[in-house]
Amino acid sequence: MRQTNAYYPLQGSPTPESSQSWVYQDFSPGLRFFPDGSFSNGRLQLAPFSDFAVEQGFLWGDRKARVVQQWDPQGRLVRVTVILERRGQVLDLGADFPALTQAQLGEALQGRWRGIAQSFSAADSLLSETHVDLSEWASPWDPLPGGLWMGGPDPLPIPTLHRDRRFSLSLSWFPEGPEGRHLLRLVRDYDEGGAWQRVTLMRLERDPG
Repeated sequence: MRQTNAYYPLQGSPTPESSQSWVYQDFSPGLRFFPDGSFSNGRLQLAPFSDFAVEQGFLWGDRKARVVQQWDPQGRLVRVTVILERRGQVLDLGADFPALTQAQLGEALQGRWRGIAQSFSAADSLLSETHVDLSEWASPWDPLPGGLWMGGPDPLPIPTLHRDRRFSLSLSWFPEGPEGRHLLRLVRDYDEGGAWQRVTLMRLERDPG
């Protein structure tokens, strides 16, 4: 895969000032790219006495949102890094990426959401696709800047304390803000042995009815 980054002036000119390209021949075995540009990368195994990390991101028009989550060997979430980008424009975090409260998030999720779920298994790179219809959401949620929020156990079910280490980590985004009709959601699933099983991208629309 070839990745090219183009660097634009702050004034928003359509002509880039410079660009740089990289060619990737080997990927992390825990990395999967979806057709829309979203991606998920993380450890293959929740192991004892070891740090754990996941990076996931979305692409929507000229906007990109990425989140890196890091846990310590005791399974405690110790760092969350949110990376928000907009092509060719200066970001105003307050105006362009307002943060949501838990109450605002719960209200924004009310109703019925329908769309497509695309999944990659850990065993191969074959993409499967199904229809989804959601009206209930697992909680609690942890709102992040930019209309993002994450979900998952805290702490993680580390091997030294848990025989069943099944868990899921999710990252979701309102790319048009909470008033918009679109929702993107990535979910990484781990099995009872703490091994990565699959990652799923949901592209949902709010049912106007």
